[in-house]
Amino acid sequence: MSSPKDLFSSKWGLIIAAAGTAIGLGNMWLFPYRVGERGGAAFVIPYVVCAIILGLIALIGEVSVGRFTGGGPATAFKKILQLRNKNTVPGETFGWICVLVAFLQAVGYTLVFSWIIRFTLGSLTGSAFKAVSSNQYYTAVSSNEHVLFWMIVTLLTAIVTLACGIRNGIEKSCAIMLPVIFILIIILAIRVAFLPGATAGYKYLFSPDWSYMFDVKTWMVALGQVFYSLSLRGSTMVTYGSYTQKDSDIISSAKYIVFADTLVSILATFMIIPAVFAFSKDLNSGPALLFVTLPDIFKAIPFGQFFMFVFFLAIFFAALTSFIGQLEVVVQALHDKFKIPRFFAIFLVSTATLLICKVLVVGNIRQVIDILSLHLIPLCALGSAIFFFWFVPKHLVLQEVQTGHPKLVGKWIIPMGRYALCGMVLFIYVLTILKL
Repeated sequence: MSSPKDLFSSKWGLIIAAAGTAIGLGNMWLFPYRVGERGGAAFVIPYVVCAIILGLIALIGEVSVGRFTGGGPATAFKKILQLRNKNTVPGETFGWICVLVAFLQAVGYTLVFSWIIRFTLGSLTGSAFKAVSSNQYYTAVSSNEHVLFWMIVTLLTAIVTLACGIRNGIEKSCAIMLPVIFILIIILAIRVAFLPGATAGYKYLFSPDWSYMFDVKTWMVALGQVFYSLSLRGSTMVTYGSYTQKDSDIISSAKYIVFADTLVSILATFMIIPAVFAFSKDLNSGPALLFVTLPDIFKAIPFGQFFMFVFFLAIFFAALTSFIGQLEVVVQALHDKFKIPRFFAIFLVSTATLLICKVLVVGNIRQVIDILSLHLIPLCALGSAIFFFWFVPKHLVLQEVQTGHPKLVGKWIIPMGRYALCGMVLFIYVLTILKL
């Protein structure tokens, strides 16, 4: 007799775990960087529009795919084609592409997460805070020296959670870390508001350069950021959907997840951009914004070491919850497809992540992030939406999203998924490829 499948305890288990994996570096670093790069609120507005209209529908679709098929991407899209008596090879191939993209994102995360761990410990001990030059400290942290050791430490932090399973590992850890992230960000945002010169940052946010609003590239970047931030890549949310109880309300859950993710992004922006303006730093400094610019700011304020530690602790928790979700996709795929024991699958995935990160990502992290966020992630999100809203029969789509939802779901969700979501993502994706 097989053991019962490990599932989230309730709708809130899904919300906590999915929001946890969605909230990460995309919110805490990449979103404020994009806001600074593309005209303040002129970027925030397209982002919120894309999140509410397209992100929400895509999230409902991906979680529904997982619950409907009972499997992660490696099996889910194959089962959808089986339902239509079609050749299942394209579905299985696409599913493994989604697994690969999640794996590549985890590989990239491993390097940046290792830096975050070092800065968190460095702010606690004082070595990061007392460093004469934050730039030199960051250069030392991001250099090849000792990088392998810290990547091993990074993976061990995630392995502990993954080894405990779905309900006792992923759900419980996210239930602890998610409230902590919100509390720490709010503390920092309040502190930044009292910095002399912070009003220039708020002015920048609320006096946007509207020319960016009418730039197609802004919408491309906003959509890519939505999918990157919400972990919409045909993998993590599909996997978490397969762990969701049949009576859970997916529509309500998706609303909470999108709201929490967007709120953290905006809070992080209100924390970082006013601080950058207060000290006349460069908004377009890329990774240095997180690891050089902000540490310099903390050094210049009272109780700076404490606030530096609070900041990197929040980043640490956010990165960890996302990292767990990325690795879980690959672990589940190996476990379900090849019947590899979960603990051995975790070992294999961790080892491969470590080796590939060391060989391919060190020194190329920004290029890896851009390729993922602008090309691979939107492509997988588009494919996932096509499979659910086009290949699953309409009555089964309605039945799946209706399950657990107390109010009658209108048929509007079909054209929203088919034409609004798939059409807009395809349009913007083509423009991105053509670099218009």
